[in-house]
Amino acid sequence: MQEMQRAIDAVTSPAVQMWMNWMLLVFALSLVFAWKYPAARIVLGAFVLSAILGYVIFQMTGEPFLLGLSHIVLWAPLAVYLYMRVLRDLSFQSTSIFGIWIYLLLATIGISLIFDVRDVALVLIGSK
Repeated sequence: MQEMQRAIDAVTSPAVQMWMNWMLLVFALSLVFAWKYPAARIVLGAFVLSAILGYVIFQMTGEPFLLGLSHIVLWAPLAVYLYMRVLRDLSFQSTSIFGIWIYLLLATIGISLIFDVRDVALVLIGSK
């Protein structure tokens, strides 16, 4: 695990490290809502699974830029689920604390996926 963290630290700028801390915070907030909202439990599960899958990917490849594969595999379907099952639910209250968190989470996932797809593509074409 320390080897993976050192590899990540070696290739990320302070701005990217701040972004990763933001993602951790937004996903960790699922713990606040998990007792009441099933969607928050799914978010927490996807987050934990993405960390495990990311670790496996790094152990297999040694490539920190491929860690985004775990986000692509797990967070893209999570975003679709949140949109289809949570945002479209008639009882969803967008101005509630939970609603605001869902919007922040979806924005965070969307931005992350843009960078993840870019990083994975650059590795696949040999540019990273």
